[in-house]
Amino acid sequence: MTANDFALDDMKEIINDFLVEADELIISLDNNLVKLEEAPDDLELLNEIFRAAHTIKGTSGFLGLEQVTTLTHKMEDILNKLRKSEIVVTPRIMDILLKSLDYLKMLLNNVRANKNEEVDLEDILQRLTEALKNPQDYEIDDDGEENQFQSPGSAMNNEKPDGGLSDASVSPDSPVESVVSQKSAVCTADKKAVEQTIRVDVARLDAMINLMGELVLGRNTLVQIVNQLNKEQENLNHLEQINQVTASVNFITTELQLAVMKMRMQPIGKVFKKFPRMVRDLARDAGKQIELKTCGEETELDKSVIEEIGDPLVHVIRNSCDHGIETPEERKAAGKPEKGNIVLTAGQQGSNIIIKIEDDGRGLDVEAIRRKAVEKGLAGQAEVDAMTDREVFRFIFEAGFSTAKKVTDVSGRGVGMDVVRTNIEKLNGLIELDSRKGVGTTIVIKLPLTLAIIQGLLVESNREIFVLPLSSVFETIKTSQTQVYYVNQKPVFKLRDEIIPLINMDIIYSRTSGFSMCEKPYIIVVGLADKKLGINIDKFLGQEEVVIKSLGQFLGTTEGVAGATIMGDGRIRLIVDLVGLFKLAKRIG
Repeated sequence: MTANDFALDDMKEIINDFLVEADELIISLDNNLVKLEEAPDDLELLNEIFRAAHTIKGTSGFLGLEQVTTLTHKMEDILNKLRKSEIVVTPRIMDILLKSLDYLKMLLNNVRANKNEEVDLEDILQRLTEALKNPQDYEIDDDGEENQFQSPGSAMNNEKPDGGLSDASVSPDSPVESVVSQKSAVCTADKKAVEQTIRVDVARLDAMINLMGELVLGRNTLVQIVNQLNKEQENLNHLEQINQVTASVNFITTELQLAVMKMRMQPIGKVFKKFPRMVRDLARDAGKQIELKTCGEETELDKSVIEEIGDPLVHVIRNSCDHGIETPEERKAAGKPEKGNIVLTAGQQGSNIIIKIEDDGRGLDVEAIRRKAVEKGLAGQAEVDAMTDREVFRFIFEAGFSTAKKVTDVSGRGVGMDVVRTNIEKLNGLIELDSRKGVGTTIVIKLPLTLAIIQGLLVESNREIFVLPLSSVFETIKTSQTQVYYVNQKPVFKLRDEIIPLINMDIIYSRTSGFSMCEKPYIIVVGLADKKLGINIDKFLGQEEVVIKSLGQFLGTTEGVAGATIMGDGRIRLIVDLVGLFKLAKRIG
């Protein structure tokens, strides 16, 4: 390798470090600019914004990224005038700064992709220049109305350079991510902790997790052997020592496992930080007043779950902005404050994360949903009339289902709550929706902390042992404690106010329908996204922490099977894939 090769490698590493830092700064700028619009007199916040732009400008100049330097320099000029009170914060000034930030994201993405072509910055630079030359044209008159001045080009709005709605700040694939969680209006902190972090290659973490999985399997085997010895050789003196060693290994393995898993954990605030800008832009575009409040940003999830949860949350929050929150005039007529609220919270509950999205908008019209369900042939009139409101709300998650009378730029994109359900199902999660007309809507999402090692419920059916993800198990009941009915020749049972389909676990390997109460004395109620299913089994064998192993290329993908695990006795057991199980139940049951 030549000296030039070393120099190129060094420069590549420097640019990569710059991109990581710039991504964090841009997330900070996105949120802080939205905050500044609400608190224009916050000089400390303004200084923080100025420092972030100045840092990007300085480093990009050193690296020779001329367009990045030029754009951030113009942004810095406006921020400097704001600091000196030569111009004031107005929605139009904020539009220009946020639009500039979108262009900056585009430039950095080009650097990341090694694209050498230049981005056309003429329009945005001209707007920034006009704002500097004629600050009075960007102020608000005494009557509260904005002047009609528009800089050359189109009026500032949510449009991308190609005319579409800007998704730059909310795209689930966007590399603009942050490793610093941010406290919101709901959850505030008096102290700012200095967090020392180190970046570790994900491949190294994955290798460590694989080793950790092997250690967990070894621990399980050791525990099982000792339990067997305790039963067979109760009088041996050395058993006490073996038990002590086993307990010690068990404790150390558990602690090590937690430590390794935490290395892959990231705060959900990393996802939450994308939404204030999105809500601001959607509200401004629709002529609404919406405040987003967040809480629990410090709640941690596995990196794999974090990467998948962004997209469904985008859809839910877009729906709240577009369909949920009313216009100021509608809210005032309904006796509500003109500004609507969306509250996004996260918290840990056992081995699960609970995410809640609440809005105080118009809510769902349950009767309109009933009519639409009948109209689309999803259910008969008598069937929907017998359903509870919560059961009726589940139609919202059907593909193409909408009761919206007006198609907007946000709602008319061919996506809906069925996308949310699909993404939640992939994560073995649950989703529930509740709403009151005129009051608001609440959506609760329940997700596992990690997808690598799970708490499993071991069950037996026809002498075969299966592992069910414990996070998806609602409850267990004796078959004799409920009455089984047949609807369209398919078994169902009633659990409180819900009618739940019932299948045998044998469906996974026999692919045939069938039901026998005498052979299957127990029922497990499992949930997937918004759906529930009863599984008839012979025995419960307890809980165990299991490591998910792929079936490999030879066996390929088997519907209803997520993978396999090695039990303490060395035998391989199948882990049930609830997405596949529900599909099998629908097709065969």
